[in-house]
Amino acid sequence: MEPQYNKISKQLSNNFKEIVGEEFYFNDYEIRWTYAFGCSIFNKEWVPDLILIPQNTKQVSEILKLANENRIPITPRGSGTSLSSGSLSPYRGIILDLSQMNSIIIVDIENNFVEVEPGVICDELNETLKPYGYFFPPDPGSSSVATIGGMVANNAGGIQAFKYGVTKNYVIYLEVVLPDGKVLNLGSKVLKSVSSYNIKDLFIGSEGTLGIITKIGLRIRPLPKTRKLGMFIFEKVDDLKDAVLELRRSGVVPNLLEFMDKVILKAVTEYLGGEFLDFPNGYVLLAEVDGNSKQEVDDAFAIMLDIIIQKNPIFHKIAINEEDRERLILARKANLPALSRIRPNTCVEDCTIQISKFADVIKKVEEIPKKINAKNLLVAIICHMEGNLHPTFLFNENDEQDIKDFKKAIDYLYREIIIPAGGSITGEHGIGKIKTSFLELEHESDVVDLMVQIKKFFDPNMILNPGIGKGDTRSLNIKNHKRILEKKSDKILELKCMRCGFCISCPSRINYILETYSPRGRLSLLNGLVYGELELNDLVIEVLHTCTLCGHCQTVCPAGVNTTVIFEKAREIIHRNLKDH
Repeated sequence: MEPQYNKISKQLSNNFKEIVGEEFYFNDYEIRWTYAFGCSIFNKEWVPDLILIPQNTKQVSEILKLANENRIPITPRGSGTSLSSGSLSPYRGIILDLSQMNSIIIVDIENNFVEVEPGVICDELNETLKPYGYFFPPDPGSSSVATIGGMVANNAGGIQAFKYGVTKNYVIYLEVVLPDGKVLNLGSKVLKSVSSYNIKDLFIGSEGTLGIITKIGLRIRPLPKTRKLGMFIFEKVDDLKDAVLELRRSGVVPNLLEFMDKVILKAVTEYLGGEFLDFPNGYVLLAEVDGNSKQEVDDAFAIMLDIIIQKNPIFHKIAINEEDRERLILARKANLPALSRIRPNTCVEDCTIQISKFADVIKKVEEIPKKINAKNLLVAIICHMEGNLHPTFLFNENDEQDIKDFKKAIDYLYREIIIPAGGSITGEHGIGKIKTSFLELEHESDVVDLMVQIKKFFDPNMILNPGIGKGDTRSLNIKNHKRILEKKSDKILELKCMRCGFCISCPSRINYILETYSPRGRLSLLNGLVYGELELNDLVIEVLHTCTLCGHCQTVCPAGVNTTVIFEKAREIIHRNLKDH
């Protein structure tokens, strides 16, 4: 039986307002509109009905209890950086924005743990730990904006997972609020305990479908004292694969082992310029070892270097100091900005394979555009070399054929390549709202049915993050809305925004606490104005004028969107129109 959701009545809306207070309750359509934008293709039917920003566990408990009694969908959200639409609301309802529950509550070095709220940013936690000589190792590409709550909900990994593992390796306890408002404390503040079933781990990677995480206890590790990095370029992907397999056999464990394909290297060298223009094009392996002494690191690196060199790279460069290292790491970090300049849309997929099948899978992924006869679609590949692939599709969401080809490509990727290779449809981004149709390719129906039973045990009314494939196998109407500007004079407002969320560190967003006041939020408002889906009113004018034009967003924007020019031009157009009327 399909779950039935109710609309939020005026009285119920006021009840929610009483829980969080008026300053943390938002029902203006323009504000809700900005919460419908994520990193995937935009769906305007997914605009939530209400935005609530709780400040503590008690408020979260009261919100969930009231929502559950009235069958109102709840979608938890951190920074909104999900690449699988995990934080979007296909069934509308309430967005529970947890970004302001952002306290680092305990730093206990002696007992080797920290306690944080879910809205704490990964990089900010590590900045706090650095003076103690400790760190929290999971390191996703969005670490500058990724919240710890989101990382736990998706079991995030990142570029150091080869050595240090993923988020679940560090979570020792959780405070969780169930849909009926009950607060559970799962796990233990000691580093070892087997006194209960491991219920805690059900919530790690559950993508907000079983409960809302309100406190997190994390194991921490001492910072390594030194490290050494090399970049190696291969003409043949088979040679690179052989080098990695030999490394595995040798027992050397790099803290960083990353792959970039030829499309990415070409884009990165053109984007960065300088010495990178002299690099030959090929398949890149970035390899680094770390440790507590220079001798230890030098010895491990020498073994690794000898193994890799024997596999005939056509180029290599060893970082001789920290400045050198940062420059080579920049090549890895620049892949997204570099690719975003090639096509208007960049979709980073996420899947995993056994590393022994790496070369065969890479060749098949490279062939996808040809196999599906997609003339304008490009595919680039980056990979964490524990086997976590990120095929990246470049296309134009304004072009109907591009969208069809993109959907064909995703289908081909999972049905014809990843699943036949014995892989998984997601390694760290989650099922989200976009991968449910592939779930039964990987898991037999009895396993999927068991997921549904677990979901209904914790959440019988199906209110928590509905639409996530884990436990909710309903098909969603996923469609994009064309974004074609008719007038050349409006080109200044053409939005190259990738909706990645890297700009949420914007000072005005921090001050006003809402997504709406971020550069991404303002661009989504302009999007609505340009295409006639929003009307210019006092709220929109205020939001656009709270931007101080400081330029911070341009320094962090992967797509290089010229936000200051766009916002200035938008203000100019508004003032001119107001004057004319």
